[in-house]
Amino acid sequence: CPSFQIKIKLPETKYSDITLDVQDKVLDLRTPKKKLLLHLPYHVDSKNGKARFLSEEETLEVTLRVSRKFDFINF
Repeated sequence: CPSFQIKIKLPETKYSDITLDVQDKVLDLRTPKKKLLLHLPYHVDSKNGKARFLSEEETLEVTLRVSRKFDFINF
């Protein structure tokens, strides 16, 4: 897969309350009521991810691009 998506339910949360930090192998999410430190299964391109908050569903969708070296399998 070139990318993967993470969906996080955040009931009773506003967009302005969300702090999101993505590093090469870690996603750090903080709100006033919740904290999530998620170790990712792959190295990701932390500078080119996308996140959107669906307020009706109270869900944060984070799409991250997998960063992998090219070899004879991944080209």
